[in-house]
Amino acid sequence: MTMRHRVEVESGRLLESLLSLGAWFLLLVSGYLYVAGVLCGRSNPLASGNGVQDFVVVVALSPLFFYLGPRHNWRPAEISARTILTWNGLSYVVPFFLALHWEYLGNALGAQFSLTGADLSALNPRSIMILALALAAIAGLLAYHLVWAHRARILRSYLAALLGIPCVVAVITLGLGDAAYLHVHHYSLGAYLFPFFRFRKIPSLVAQAFFLGLAVEGIARWGIDPMWYRVP
Repeated sequence: MTMRHRVEVESGRLLESLLSLGAWFLLLVSGYLYVAGVLCGRSNPLASGNGVQDFVVVVALSPLFFYLGPRHNWRPAEISARTILTWNGLSYVVPFFLALHWEYLGNALGAQFSLTGADLSALNPRSIMILALALAAIAGLLAYHLVWAHRARILRSYLAALLGIPCVVAVITLGLGDAAYLHVHHYSLGAYLFPFFRFRKIPSLVAQAFFLGLAVEGIARWGIDPMWYRVP
């Protein structure tokens, strides 16, 4: 391969990455504006429960989140329109859009509760069943992805990140003791899980889109609230 041809190939890949990032970024911002402006009915669609600063954080961190997840399985622009419709559209936009309605899904299922110790200890049987099914689904998805991480020869780093983050949260929670309690917001759960669904497989793509939508919905509706709250 000549130097000129190598430069052309690298330039083509860079253009594809930029186009993919641009399309994904528009989806991300559109989801935020839809939740804040339409579902929440705010006059300023850039504002979350904490004001406009959360939108600024989402925009600033979007390249990092694209690098962690979508760049691995968000199809480039040179493929056929039909494949883009199936892959980027039906398998990504649709589950992303559904997750933006998390508040309504929770109400329809009759399982509205916070992931805090107090709420979890007082769950009714219906909520316990729904929570158990959700945890089983997440565990199944992660087990499926561990297989693909092994095949991609990234299992060690994959497991280190997957288990390391909860370990850090647990250490901080134990360190705070009785002075504070942990509240796992669904935006933080979505943001934590979505980068691990990074493989070019339909289940991986759908899961990534859903958990991304979950994170966007939580931020746009409630804001980026802290995970630890001081006990009064």
